[in-house]
Amino acid sequence: MAFGDMEWAERNGGRISRLERLGQMWEVMRFRVGQRVRRQPSALGARAPEDVDRMSREGELPRTELVERAAALVTEVGPDALAGHAFRTFVWGSLLGMRDGLSWDKETFALAALLHDLALARRDDRVGCFAADGAKQAVSLLEEWNVAEPLRRRIGDAICLHVRIAVPPDLGVEAHLVHDGAGLDVVGRRLSEVEPELRRRVLERYPRGDLKGFLADFFVQEAEKHPESRMGLWVSSGFVDRIRRAPFEG
Repeated sequence: MAFGDMEWAERNGGRISRLERLGQMWEVMRFRVGQRVRRQPSALGARAPEDVDRMSREGELPRTELVERAAALVTEVGPDALAGHAFRTFVWGSLLGMRDGLSWDKETFALAALLHDLALARRDDRVGCFAADGAKQAVSLLEEWNVAEPLRRRIGDAICLHVRIAVPPDLGVEAHLVHDGAGLDVVGRRLSEVEPELRRRVLERYPRGDLKGFLADFFVQEAEKHPESRMGLWVSSGFVDRIRRAPFEG
């Protein structure tokens, strides 16, 4: 069991203990200090048109039946701002994964990225954490689609883990990429590591709409309903302000 995975959420209903709360606040401080002293990595290096084209192709969803089903579902349940976030999470995560020299299963990552915020579209408040709710919904959906249990669990864990401060690759490269892709799209983390032309293409293909407003409103309500959840902690620590200050127009 790792902090924030499905087993963790199943044991405690998605509520963090006092000790875990202190540990996470310590992780926040460590992260902030690390960001200040960390040497700024160079961007992907996609300056030539052919490099931009190649990396853009790497960010395309794999054409499998399961991915097409997931993409259609995300588009259907909406809203548009949330659907765009799901698609961009895959693209940003793919670009950052290439930047870091990682290897991963594209279909697994695509399914986790597309379904990672399913609970923001159809929240079951009986589950005390929206990420755990989304993981449960995704696992149930994948079971209906006859996906094998180990893969269902892998995708569910990636979704449940994505609201941690950090998700190291040893918890699953696909989970790491969901976290980093979503973090870039929500608060702009690591945006400077993606070349401006690549950013422009991604945002042109998947417009943001009013993602900031949608997420800010949802997370404030989530924290009010579930103050003992991880999102309750992050909202009390200024997460909504970070969303609003993200270096995007919407």
